[in-house]
Formats: sequence, structure tokens, C-alpha cells
Amino acid sequence: MTELSRRTLLRAAGTLSAAAAAAPVLARQTPAVAPVIDVHTHMFTKGWVDTLRANPDKDTRLVKGSRFEEVDYRGQRIVRMSPEMTDFDLRIRNMDAAGVDMALISLTTPSVFIGDERISVKLANAVNDDFADAQTQHPRRLRWFSALPWQYPDAAIREMRRTRAKGAIGIGTTTNIAGKALTDPLFAPIWREIEATGTPVFIHPTTPYVDVSAMGMGEHGLANTVGFTADTSLCFMRMILDGFLDRYPKLELIACHGGGTMPYLAARFDQMWQKGSSNRKIANPPSSYFKRLWFDSIVYDQATLAFLVEQVGVDRVLYGSDYPFLIGDMKGVLDRVDRLPAEQARAVRSGNAQRLFKL
Repeated sequence: MTELSRRTLLRAAGTLSAAAAAAPVLARQTPAVAPVIDVHTHMFTKGWVDTLRANPDKDTRLVKGSRFEEVDYRGQRIVRMSPEMTDFDLRIRNMDAAGVDMALISLTTPSVFIGDERISVKLANAVNDDFADAQTQHPRRLRWFSALPWQYPDAAIREMRRTRAKGAIGIGTTTNIAGKALTDPLFAPIWREIEATGTPVFIHPTTPYVDVSAMGMGEHGLANTVGFTADTSLCFMRMILDGFLDRYPKLELIACHGGGTMPYLAARFDQMWQKGSSNRKIANPPSSYFKRLWFDSIVYDQATLAFLVEQVGVDRVLYGSDYPFLIGDMKGVLDRVDRLPAEQARAVRSGNAQRLFKL
């Protein structure tokens, strides 16, 4: 029995005993033998923060907030540097409280796409070394995705190889690299290396590279709720329609936030491909490629989670919480996952992640 399974069984035994004493019937199914692996969860680190503070650029800087420092990215304050953002011991305590066994941590927007090559590489080195140290401190609880300076392919490949040797479980990046699509020819050497090594890639949305304020996304959190999900959809649909997934058939790519709008617009994408395109680059409907992708489970309600599972297949859905952001929801996501049929819940809790990451 693995350490994850042992911990989960002990916790489940206590939970089930307490529930049995309180009520004759549990409100949900509890697949007690399945651990929980969180594939969508973030951290910034002291090394990253210190490096950015010393090297701000025109798009990205640290500014004073009402309680904490905040990251200002292209005029939007996108991250509050609360203790949860950098405190790994606090993270472990919060994972324990929510019932999460292992976290696969990643850096998120604005990543390391800051300044010139020297600064970008320095940021990547700093955060990746901090992530590796955190795994050393919590070897049964943490794994990590490496951040790469994608704008500089030779440096990115060197960092990929260095971090793989240090224990990185995959690569984390954003849906665009300072405005460049991930399908841009500049990044082809990086993708070839990724495919050759079988390295999974976690692709997180970033603020669309447009004038967010002019588009009305500067208020009400719309840059996050609409902007992020739109950028995820644009990123992956471009990959599909441009033939990128055919050129790299062995890539393992994770789409955040339930795939943005993709599963819910599948028929529309197929209709446009069938009737509206005069220059098709793929031979099969776009939605057929969804089975090639992985999707996380951060969709915030039961009906949408059930629809996602139906659209893409339960074998392509992974537990993810978006901790430590304000709209992250470790416990709520797990509650909804556990309301799926028991076999599906076990797959989403950890079975699919164990298969993908060979855990």
C-alpha cells in the first residue's frame, strides 16, 4: 500500500465514523481508498518575489496593496501576496483540512516572461529551485511543474533538462507567451523536446494579450472569469484547428478550468469546421481531439462537472482546486467530485493523475 493510500484510509476511517454517528446515511459517496491529487494548484516563492522586486519591467511589477504586496500585470492587479501564496507549511495544513493528499504545484501568471533573457532565466531558476526544495521538505505531499523562459528556446530547453534532473514532474506554462501563441514556430524546438521526453504540460490561462480595459474586462473580475476562460479556449482550439496536435501526436496537455468554453461549444466548433472553413488543416471534427487532452475539475457546480465528464470522458478529468487564489476551492471541488458515481470519483480524485504522471 502506498503512503498516499494509507493516509487516505486513516483519514476516511475517522471521517466515516464521525458521519455514521451523526446521521444514518452519508450525503455523498466517499471513495475512501482513493487519495486526492491536486493538479491545478499554485505557489509563488520567496526567490521569485525577490527577483521580481529587484527587476520590474514595464508590464510586471510589485505594488503596495491594502494589506499585502500585489502583482500588477499590464495594469491589472492579478495576485495578492498573502501568506498562502508563499508559505508551504501553511499549504500542507490547508491540504490536510481539505482532504488533499498531494499537490502538483505550478507557477502562474505572469510566470517568468519578464525582462530580458538574463532576468527571465533568473526568475525560472529561482522558482524552480524553490519548488525543488519544497518537495525535499515535503516529499510525500508535493510535486512540481517547472517554469521555463519560453521566449528563449535554447535557455528553455536547458532549464527543462536541469529541472527534470531535479525532480520536476512536468512543465507549467501559460496560454500565451507575452502575446505569442504556443503554436508559434519560435517554440517548435521546445515542443519537440517536450514530446521526445514524454513530459506532461499544464497550460494555465493568462490575461488575454489585448487592451483589457478597453474591452470592458478591467472591472468586476471579468479579466479572470471571461478573459481566462476565453484565452484557454483560444489556445487549445488554435492547437486543434492549426493541426498542431497532429504534428505533435504524443503531447500530454492539461486545459484548465474545465477547458474554458471548449466542452460547452463543441458542436459550434464542429459546425464551423464543417460548413464555414475553406482551409481545413485537420481531417476530423475539432471535438474529436478533446479525447487527446486532459481537463481539470474546477467548474464550481455539479451539473457542469457532470457535463464535462460526459463530453470529454471521465478518463480525461483531473482533480484541481486553484488553491491559493480567492476563487480556489479545495473542499468544494472534492465534494462535487465525490458526488460522481464511485468509479468516476476514484478516477478523478487520483486514478487519472497517477496514470498521467506515473505516480
